[in-house]
Order: sequence, then C-alpha cells, then structure tokens
Amino acid sequence: MIPAVLRHACRNYEYLPSLLGIAESGARVPLAGQLPQQSARPPNHRSADERYNVLVKNIRREQDAWRCIVVDDDILEIWPEVHASPFGVVDKGNGDPQTTGRVIHDLSCPVNRSLNDHTNRDAIYQPKYKHCDAVAAAIVQEKKRHPGAEVKEQAGDVSSAYRHVCIHSHCVHLFGGRLHRDNVLIIDMSAAFGWSGSPGNYGVVGGAISFIHGHTTNQLNPLGFFSYHWVDDHINVAADVGSNCSDMEQSLRLAMLTVLGPAAINEDKFSGWNTKQKALGLIFDSTAGVVSMPADKIAKAYRIVRAALGATSMSRTAYRSLLGSLRHVRHAFVRPGRSYNVYGNTNDTYTVGNRFR
Repeated sequence: MIPAVLRHACRNYEYLPSLLGIAESGARVPLAGQLPQQSARPPNHRSADERYNVLVKNIRREQDAWRCIVVDDDILEIWPEVHASPFGVVDKGNGDPQTTGRVIHDLSCPVNRSLNDHTNRDAIYQPKYKHCDAVAAAIVQEKKRHPGAEVKEQAGDVSSAYRHVCIHSHCVHLFGGRLHRDNVLIIDMSAAFGWSGSPGNYGVVGGAISFIHGHTTNQLNPLGFFSYHWVDDHINVAADVGSNCSDMEQSLRLAMLTVLGPAAINEDKFSGWNTKQKALGLIFDSTAGVVSMPADKIAKAYRIVRAALGATSMSRTAYRSLLGSLRHVRHAFVRPGRSYNVYGNTNDTYTVGNRFR
C-alpha cells in the first residue's frame, strides 16, 4: 500500500486516516490490559501435529511473501516478551486434507491469557456490511432501468485478504507461534486469520476498494457503479449494454490494484459475467429473479445436522466445524448456551442433549 496513492485515490473516504495509518506503519494492537508474560508457551493443536506438512508448507509460503519471520526457537531466551499462540489446521474447501488446509493461528488460546482476550475491540473499527439483499435489489433496479437488456453479475475476490494488512513493528511480538519439531519460532508480521482485530483493520482496506469502485462512473452510471462487498468478496451487477460490463470490471480491478497492488487480484475466483452467478454462498439468477442456496450446501446441511442429532457427544473441533458449515443458518439451529464454550480445549467434548436437538 502506497500512502501517497491512497491519499489521492481515497480523498473523502470516511476512514482515510485509519487507512493511511495502516499503510504507513501497520495496524496497532490496542490492549485492554497488560498481557501476562508466558512462563511456558502452549503447544500447537493436535490438528497441526497431525497435518504438520500442511502447516510447514503454509509457513514457508508466508515466509517467501515476507509476511512472517522464521528464527531459531532458542532466541526466546533473549526475546522473553514474545507471546506465542498455538497453530491449528482445518479443511479448506474440497482439497485433499493430507496436502491442503487452512492454517489458523489460535489467538484465543489459552483462555483468559490470550491475545484476543486482551485486545480492546472497542478501539478497533467494526466494519458495517450491507445485507446481501442489496445485490438482489440492484438486479431489480437494473432490469427496470434497461428493460430490453440482460442483467448480469460478476464475483471478484481479494487474494489472502487479511494478510495484506501489516502489523505495527511495536506489536509483532504478540503474534508468535512455534514449530516444535524443528525448534523454530514464527513471528507473524501480517494480520492473522485468528486475531479479533483483523476483520476491523481489513474492513478499512476493503472499504477503500469499494469506495474507489463506487465512485467510478461511465455513461450509463453517472452517479457511480454499484459497489457491494463482504469482507474480501466483491460483486458487480450491470446491464449488458455496450461496454458497461467491461467498464465495471476494469473499475473493480483497478480499485484492487490501487489499494493493494496487482497481487491482490485473485484470478481463480474472479468470475466472468453471468445471469446466474454464485456469490456469498448463494446463487443469484437475474433472469428468473430468484436467489437460492446451492443444492450441495442444502444436502451438506441436512447431512451434518442428522449426524449431530444422532450423536451422544461432540468434540470441540467437531462442534466448531458444525457451526462453520452452518454459518448462513446456524442461528436457526443452535441456541447459545454455556455448555457450548468455543474457547474450550481441543479435546473437550460436549453432551448433545435435548436442548441442542
């Protein structure tokens, strides 16, 4: 991120001062209280040990991208202020679990002594996203404005979203992790997927992309393009008239490049223009005027709910996987309660009682 470029491209952006602060020196970690110095560092989660090759591959990729420091673990003798948190590995999409996975830096562990426990969330911007019905409303509006034209959608995505946000040099010691087998210490220099401050800090950055895109115009959109985003997902809606779709796509790509550089554009998840587009875990069909959930997601939801109802107990890992899989509808299935403490130990089990069912 280049401050001079952002200052020019994002003038009048509500959160420009915060954006410039991240670009100039990195995201700071506001602490609500003194983080206790660790006399013993916690071990990694069992998933990281079982899928150690996936963890190491991810660390090497981050090291090659200059987003983390890898040093000898013995340096903790002269760096006692480094706060280490455990790593874990979870499934990523439909990839082979033996070779692929998402690495989680569990900054909520250990309970009451974790970085997340001591992060003052009130001091961090909380992003405000529009409901996904804004996409459906835009489709309806475009059909009214251009009754004889097809209305199409496009999905765009920012690659490794949180990782574009660097951590301030005074705070990186709070993002330590270890590879015990190799006697290695990791210092994470970018916003971690597991840090409670990452969504807010990236929200400022993602909002800047949406701001630039939404203030770009063409002949059919003199007031600016429709600009919808949810974290790192961006959605375009446009009537297929002349170069309208091409103009909007180029605007979104240029906005991503302006804020984060060319590496930010995730070509694998940048779709073409379609009248039936999957985005945000839903399918938007502009021709039929319908928004639906993909059939495979519905089948998966039925399957995992049936399995949960038939179980007598559930591990913490399985419970969190259940919530993640049902993130679109989980509030309709699960009532919050003390017996479902997500900050328990990895090997904890929870009773599946009548209240759950």
